[in-house]
Amino acid sequence: MDNYVYIVAGLPELTSGFETTGFDYAALKESVMELLSEKDQQLVELMEEGFDEQTLGADFYAKAAESKNRFIREYFDFDGRLRNMKVNYLAKRLGKDGKAFVVDFPEADFEEEHQIKEILEDADFVKREQKMDELKWEKASDIARMDYFNMNAILAFLVKAKTVQRWAELDTAKGEEMFRKLVKEIRGTNADLDLSVGGGKV
Repeated sequence: MDNYVYIVAGLPELTSGFETTGFDYAALKESVMELLSEKDQQLVELMEEGFDEQTLGADFYAKAAESKNRFIREYFDFDGRLRNMKVNYLAKRLGKDGKAFVVDFPEADFEEEHQIKEILEDADFVKREQKMDELKWEKASDIARMDYFNMNAILAFLVKAKTVQRWAELDTAKGEEMFRKLVKEIRGTNADLDLSVGGGKV
């Protein structure tokens, strides 16, 4: 059985200067993968498929929906519905039918639908993408909110780290902002661990 407490506590406290040291998602992911079981490594690899814009499609989302891992199921259900809304919005702007490009999902309440519609109305493409990524960040946090020391916490961390990497490459200021947010959350997790150990709960 994986020692998730050890793994989560060992996540790097990214306190170095962002602009001088940069952010290496690949190296961070590999350091985490080395500590995971083969089963959990497969979960990370499945999640990585969901980061690849070139391979996303019905097959991937069907595979994610069948995963035994709750974070994978819920996060990529959200991600797929969000992408469908983006496709339909862009198709409409181009005067095309987006049905051929969307992925079918079971009918369900999509609580973020109204928020996504508002984001899509932002004429500034960069701000629109930033807001979308912030929404994904919040969703990852919500799904793993009660998962302090398990695989869901690690997957949520990697989703956020991937977001930091994306904006570090595209926009230094935004990357730094997300980097600091990630640092704050990691510190909060480690602080909780210290309190738990002190209280004799672990």
